[in-house]
Amino acid sequence: MTRIELVREKIRRIRHVGRLLERSTPEDPEVLARDEDRLHLVAFRVYLGLQETIDLASHVIADEGWGPVASLRDHYEILVREGALGAETGALLSDGVKIRNLIGHAYGEVDPVKLQAAARVLPRLLETFCQDVLAFAEARSEGG
Repeated sequence: MTRIELVREKIRRIRHVGRLLERSTPEDPEVLARDEDRLHLVAFRVYLGLQETIDLASHVIADEGWGPVASLRDHYEILVREGALGAETGALLSDGVKIRNLIGHAYGEVDPVKLQAAARVLPRLLETFCQDVLAFAEARSEGG
């Protein structure tokens, strides 16, 4: 059964990253193109937000015995399949794995316009992910 206190702690961290990302992401992507420090800050927070969701998904999948997981994208697909995450959110986060991988493996190749667009959307996706997974975990906790 999913460990509810672990879920709550990881959700606290995901929400914190989402708030930091909102604060640091400029409205104009040209700001990121001109300011390498800010580009790296936003990139790191996008990476961290996505990584934190993968980490939480991994714990839920292991706790529920739904594994093994073949790829990072599969984490979201499994949560969707098992009813722990909405399909649209799962698909969007799965798409986000591509930018996570670009950031993690080559900062210099990240397009500031694409990064800014992802960074502006990600906080809402993180919050929806948190709400879905927490609702699932609480229902399992109460019903278990």
